[in-house]
Amino acid sequence: MKMKIETSVKRMEKYDAIGRNQLFNNRGAEAKIYFSQLFGRPVIIKRREPKKYRNSILDENLRETRNKTEARCILACSKNKIPVPQIYHVERFEIIMERLEGKLIKDTKNTKKTYFEIGRILADMHRIGITHGDFTPANIMKTKNRIYVIDFGLAMFSKDSEERAIDLLLMKRSVGKNFKYVLEGYKKLSEWEKVLETLNEIEKRGRYQIRKQREEETEE
Repeated sequence: MKMKIETSVKRMEKYDAIGRNQLFNNRGAEAKIYFSQLFGRPVIIKRREPKKYRNSILDENLRETRNKTEARCILACSKNKIPVPQIYHVERFEIIMERLEGKLIKDTKNTKKTYFEIGRILADMHRIGITHGDFTPANIMKTKNRIYVIDFGLAMFSKDSEERAIDLLLMKRSVGKNFKYVLEGYKKLSEWEKVLETLNEIEKRGRYQIRKQREEETEE
């Protein structure tokens, strides 16, 4: 699926309206997160800044590729009515997106219905060929009316059973006995049995550790 992504280095008029004194709020493994305002609307600016320990050319290519992939994954989800933050603007190393008002699932008491809905959302993502890469309660937000998936920094376009199974495994290890409700929702995906079989194989051989090591090596 091709998505048109704005990557111009010129400052758009709406981007200038933000100003350059954003409040630094949080820092992830590969990006800084800023809270700001866009014409009075609360936004998040996710900025991938240079890594001095990497070759400069490799660093730029990696940051640009990851930024585009993240934006395209979010846009694809939005197009398919999967609950994700709305993207307002994309530059080479930055994404400006909607700031959601809510709490992370990891910080709330959750019902069977919530876990079931999480499973259905993941099934929808996998159906359109997107794997999240870090599908845990720390990257799912509950607002007043809806559940949203956030932080697509490790997401990719893939229908590989192992990549899908890793998403499920990360959630399973995070929610424990409540995973059975997630799995019930995930059965919306027609290939769920194949993914579950792959998950069981991964658990046996520790495949999820290999994926983690691969991500760490990419950062080096």
